[in-house]
Amino acid sequence: MLLAASVSQAQMLCVFDIAGAQGPVMSSLREYTLSARHWGASLSLRPYTDERVAAEDFKAGQCDGVLLSGVRARQFNAFTGSIDSVGALPDYPSLKMLIHTLARPEASALMSSGAYETAGILPLGAAYLFIRDRRIDNVAKMAGKRLAVLEHDRAQIRMAERIGAQAVTADISTFAGKFNNGVVDVAVAPGVAYMPLEMYKGVGTKGVVVKLPVAQLTLQLILRKTAFPEKFGQQSRAYFHAQFDTALATIREAEDSILYFFPPPDGDHEKYRDMMREARITLTAEGIYDRRMMALMKKVRCKQDSAHAECSDGRE
Repeated sequence: MLLAASVSQAQMLCVFDIAGAQGPVMSSLREYTLSARHWGASLSLRPYTDERVAAEDFKAGQCDGVLLSGVRARQFNAFTGSIDSVGALPDYPSLKMLIHTLARPEASALMSSGAYETAGILPLGAAYLFIRDRRIDNVAKMAGKRLAVLEHDRAQIRMAERIGAQAVTADISTFAGKFNNGVVDVAVAPGVAYMPLEMYKGVGTKGVVVKLPVAQLTLQLILRKTAFPEKFGQQSRAYFHAQFDTALATIREAEDSILYFFPPPDGDHEKYRDMMREARITLTAEGIYDRRMMALMKKVRCKQDSAHAECSDGRE
């Protein structure tokens, strides 16, 4: 009876959209609420421009669900929160294959973690290195340079340590300003940040955006399971999966607007990939990333490129 009573009431979603109530994320979620009515939920949306506050309000019971970056969502579901791990998915077809797999009913048990359930995953875009001075053209030259890292992501801090960079903590609302104003030399961001956050100012005419995905960033909808009908999460995941191509079109349009968007120098691509893999293995051993997700993403990579050396070892 308690469960039935709880799901008959309107549910509140806390929604992180850096652009606020009129932003693109809020706009897409308004369409989602219309579909959710058919699944037995009456959703209200509350926008947040600070995702830390959105996460804290969700934990405090101020809302029944929250839409966050995958990195921030890791605290609620380590499995899906590990999608955004360093170098784990090299391209968008790999991410699409993964999200397709996770949207299937057979994967539903993995989408729950304690009181929480991941009820949707959307691509936010590959994360790239934004560099103010293109003479910093390889990993070795990042040693000693100031690198913006998200203060809540232990993985980014460990990566900075690994390459000998000086980690400068920031959050999603401050990292672009620090990059543009020269407080940091290097930042990691998706292409969709280039125009809205004016990161072209930091790149200028002397910088570069390295065309090599450091991670595949996502937005994830996390629900408190007892606040929703039993089958709601699966229906929601199917809905989000169906939005993948629309979201990707927006991402590609944003990436097409980037000037000075170049691949790493010849011979450095494999060095970057190997470095990211070693970091990923270490971070998994330390418990930052979920081993099950690492194994699943390796299967995706090897399905895309079975000839790669990692496909014949058992390290992930």
